[in-house]
Amino acid sequence: MRNVPGNSAVVACLLVIMLGVTAAADTIGGGDIIFTPKNAKEVIFSHEKHVHDKGLKCTGCHYQIFQMTKGSYKMQMSKITKGDFCGKCHNGIKAFDATDEQHCARCHK
Repeated sequence: MRNVPGNSAVVACLLVIMLGVTAAADTIGGGDIIFTPKNAKEVIFSHEKHVHDKGLKCTGCHYQIFQMTKGSYKMQMSKITKGDFCGKCHNGIKAFDATDEQHCARCHK
Protein backbone atom coordinates (compact mmCIF):
# COMPACT_ATOMS: atom_id res chain seq x y z
CA MET A 1 0.00 0.00 0.00
CA ARG A 2 1.44 3.36 -0.98
CA ASN A 3 1.65 6.05 1.63
CA VAL A 4 -1.29 8.11 0.42
CA PRO A 5 -2.93 10.62 2.73
CA GLY A 6 -6.02 9.06 4.26
CA ASN A 7 -4.85 5.43 3.90
CA SER A 8 -4.23 5.15 7.63
CA ALA A 9 -7.78 6.38 8.29
CA VAL A 10 -9.19 3.76 5.91
CA VAL A 11 -7.12 1.02 7.53
CA ALA A 12 -8.21 2.18 10.98
CA CYS A 13 -11.87 2.12 9.93
CA LEU A 14 -11.51 -1.36 8.48
CA LEU A 15 -9.91 -2.60 11.71
CA VAL A 16 -12.74 -1.14 13.78
CA ILE A 17 -15.32 -2.81 11.51
CA MET A 18 -13.49 -6.16 11.66
CA LEU A 19 -13.21 -6.01 15.45
CA GLY A 20 -16.91 -5.19 15.68
CA VAL A 21 -17.83 -8.19 13.53
CA THR A 22 -15.60 -10.45 15.62
CA ALA A 23 -17.15 -9.18 18.86
CA ALA A 24 -20.64 -9.72 17.45
CA ALA A 25 -19.72 -13.26 16.41
CA ASP A 26 -18.73 -14.02 19.99
CA THR A 27 -22.18 -13.05 21.27
CA ILE A 28 -24.31 -14.88 18.70
CA GLY A 29 -26.72 -17.13 20.46
CA GLY A 30 -28.37 -14.91 23.04
CA GLY A 31 -27.34 -16.92 26.08
CA ASP A 32 -29.63 -19.16 28.12
CA ILE A 33 -33.34 -18.50 28.50
CA ILE A 34 -35.09 -19.87 31.56
CA PHE A 35 -38.76 -20.82 31.42
CA THR A 36 -40.62 -21.54 34.65
CA PRO A 37 -43.72 -23.57 33.79
CA LYS A 38 -46.48 -24.27 36.29
CA ASN A 39 -46.43 -27.78 37.75
CA ALA A 40 -43.12 -28.74 36.11
CA LYS A 41 -39.42 -28.22 36.56
CA GLU A 42 -37.90 -25.18 34.87
CA VAL A 43 -36.61 -25.36 31.33
CA ILE A 44 -33.29 -23.83 30.41
CA PHE A 45 -33.05 -23.17 26.69
CA SER A 46 -29.42 -23.01 25.59
CA HIS A 47 -28.68 -20.95 22.50
CA GLU A 48 -25.08 -22.22 22.80
CA LYS A 49 -26.21 -25.83 22.42
CA HIS A 50 -28.50 -25.10 19.47
CA VAL A 51 -26.33 -22.60 17.58
CA HIS A 52 -22.77 -23.70 18.29
CA ASP A 53 -23.06 -27.39 19.22
CA LYS A 54 -25.80 -28.35 16.74
CA GLY A 55 -24.79 -25.85 14.05
CA LEU A 56 -28.23 -24.30 13.68
CA LYS A 57 -28.64 -20.81 12.32
CA CYS A 58 -30.52 -18.09 14.20
CA THR A 59 -32.84 -17.69 11.22
CA GLY A 60 -33.90 -21.32 11.56
CA CYS A 61 -36.03 -20.28 14.53
CA HIS A 62 -36.21 -16.49 14.36
CA TYR A 63 -38.67 -15.21 13.00
CA GLN A 64 -40.43 -18.27 11.60
CA ILE A 65 -41.05 -19.94 14.99
CA PHE A 66 -40.04 -17.36 17.60
CA GLN A 67 -39.89 -13.59 17.80
CA MET A 68 -36.85 -12.16 19.53
CA THR A 69 -38.81 -10.31 22.21
CA LYS A 70 -38.75 -11.76 25.71
CA GLY A 71 -42.22 -12.75 26.86
CA SER A 72 -43.78 -12.51 23.40
CA TYR A 73 -45.21 -16.04 23.72
CA LYS A 74 -47.04 -18.02 26.32
CA MET A 75 -45.14 -21.28 26.10
CA GLN A 76 -47.32 -24.28 26.86
CA MET A 77 -46.42 -27.94 26.65
CA SER A 78 -49.77 -28.61 24.98
CA LYS A 79 -48.71 -26.34 22.11
CA ILE A 80 -45.23 -27.89 21.90
CA THR A 81 -46.65 -31.43 21.67
CA LYS A 82 -48.90 -30.27 18.81
CA GLY A 83 -45.88 -29.07 16.83
CA ASP A 84 -45.74 -25.41 17.81
CA PHE A 85 -42.68 -23.64 19.24
CA CYS A 86 -39.97 -26.19 20.15
CA GLY A 87 -42.21 -28.94 18.77
CA LYS A 88 -41.47 -27.75 15.22
CA CYS A 89 -38.13 -29.54 15.49
CA HIS A 90 -38.54 -31.72 18.58
CA ASN A 91 -40.89 -34.08 16.79
CA GLY A 92 -38.87 -37.30 16.75
CA ILE A 93 -37.72 -36.69 13.18
CA LYS A 94 -35.56 -33.58 13.24
CA ALA A 95 -34.70 -33.80 16.96
CA PHE A 96 -35.76 -35.86 19.99
CA ASP A 97 -39.52 -36.15 20.41
CA ALA A 98 -40.95 -33.73 22.99
CA THR A 99 -44.10 -35.87 23.24
CA ASP A 100 -42.15 -38.88 24.54
CA GLU A 101 -42.07 -38.78 28.34
CA GLN A 102 -38.64 -40.43 28.46
CA HIS A 103 -37.22 -37.15 27.13
CA CYS A 104 -38.77 -34.81 29.73
CA ALA A 105 -35.53 -34.46 31.72
CA ARG A 106 -33.64 -33.30 28.63
CA CYS A 107 -35.40 -29.94 28.96
CA HIS A 108 -36.97 -29.89 32.42
CA LYS A 109 -34.23 -29.74 35.06
